[in-house]
Amino acid sequence: MTRWAVRHLRAEEVNVGGGMAVDYAHPDRRFDWPTYGRLLGDVLAEHPTVRLRIEPGRAVTVYCGSYLTEVVDVKRSHGQWFVIVAGGTHHLRTPAAKGHSQPFVVVPRHAGGPRTDGGPVTVVGQLCTPKDVLARTTDGPAIAVGDVLVFAMAGAYAWNISHRDFLLHEPPDFRTGDPLALADRWGR
Repeated sequence: MTRWAVRHLRAEEVNVGGGMAVDYAHPDRRFDWPTYGRLLGDVLAEHPTVRLRIEPGRAVTVYCGSYLTEVVDVKRSHGQWFVIVAGGTHHLRTPAAKGHSQPFVVVPRHAGGPRTDGGPVTVVGQLCTPKDVLARTTDGPAIAVGDVLVFAMAGAYAWNISHRDFLLHEPPDFRTGDPLALADRWGR
């Protein structure tokens, strides 16, 4: 596309996008930056005066943040487990906005309260809307009241697009550091 724009339109500047993939279902699959850079280098070698504009946005920042929230209840309804967390889509809007399950890990707190038996769960917030779903899993560990869920890939848009003041719920705290270490120190 860039070569076409330079050759046929005599473009001096070409926006080569965004659109870099982020796979929430497979967090380890990352955009191939080395190949992308090599291909852009080839274009610039062929057309050294063209200016390329790149907007990598989400593909870079998504991995720069996590969302931690505590499990406040677990319920079984019609044979399915629901894990209710203290936060929800008013803090982490991306799953509802993009229609995906946000990847998460469980940091057990050994509170001794009610727990799932492992297996499929739906993680929901406390808002009075059926859209307040953060994740649906097909398998996983037992999750108990008091455990902390650490949602990865929350660095892009998660907070920025959230309906923060929905029913005047408090905003989350913002902290820096290793999310698993923060979860381990939760409440201390």
